Amino acid sequence: MKARAPPPPGKPAAANVHSGQKPPRDVSPGPPQNLLHMKENLRNSTVAVTVVLPSGLEKKSVVNGSHAMMDLLVELCLQNHLNPSHHALEIRSSETQQPLSFKPNTLVGTLNVHTVFLKEKVPEEKVKPAPPKAPEKSVRLVVNYLRTQKAVVRVSPEVPLQSILPVICAKCEVSPEHVVLLRDNIAGEELELSKSLNELGIKELYAWDNKRETFRKSSLGHDETDKEKKKILGFFKVNKRSSSK
Repeated sequence: MKARAPPPPGKPAAANVHSGQKPPRDVSPGPPQNLLHMKENLRNSTVAVTVVLPSGLEKKSVVNGSHAMMDLLVELCLQNHLNPSHHALEIRSSETQQPLSFKPNTLVGTLNVHTVFLKEKVPEEKVKPAPPKAPEKSVRLVVNYLRTQKAVVRVSPEVPLQSILPVICAKCEVSPEHVVLLRDNIAGEELELSKSLNELGIKELYAWDNKRETFRKSSLGHDETDKEKKKILGFFKVNKRSSSK
């Protein structure tokens, strides 16, 4: 018999159906080989530990070294009729008795475990948002100082004057040690610092600076006195010029 002719150029050769080769299968990734190897090595190993319950009671227990820590938590909780979701494990070394760090999938046999504390989780308290604060009521206070100066500050009308005195002094650039608050600069009535603006029934006051103002008299009186003096001096000057002429 003649041999079969080769396929024409550009046409793929027919698949050999008689070959024993099978197409490769998709291999899904499995657990890491080192973890499986450790589990296999620790399959028959056991670890003797002291389990301390949330009540403080201590129990001796023997656990499988190939168990993960999360499985150990479930196992211990089931043995003691506890809810695993409400508890956590804390383990301590047999050498230093210090807490050891671990992950949920860490194998018990890979840790130098001596004591296992089964602790109840403390529920996190949800912080309630504070109620919104009502805006503090404030009024415009007119402060007269240094006879002709004025300043406006916004303060609470319900607090004592002693509380708003620093605000007044800062605005007027005066020292609180030398300031006396007066109802006005005419009568010179001193205000009680223990009372509020509402109690005094005022929205304007006079800040008298004892260091810079020597006499507690009205600025209006001073101005009128100065005007009268100028008028009298001017009158005498006119008379003197007339007599000399």
